[in-house]
Amino acid sequence: MDKIECFSIKISSRVLGLVFLGFSLLLAVIGGIMLPILGAFFALPFIIFGGFLLFAPESKTCKLITSKSTE
Repeated sequence: MDKIECFSIKISSRVLGLVFLGFSLLLAVIGGIMLPILGAFFALPFIIFGGFLLFAPESKTCKLITSKSTE
């Protein structure tokens, strides 16, 4: 694993997080129009998962690689 691979993993995680958040907001709006409580119930796990992907911590391997490269 190198610095470029760590960067690509970080970017792909952020992009997937944004996709899940967009999907969950769309699901919440559509669900809110049809069945308000049920729509929020189905959208909530996607919102949580999208937020987790957006703010996921770096892996220990990537932290080690980036700390070695700055020294």
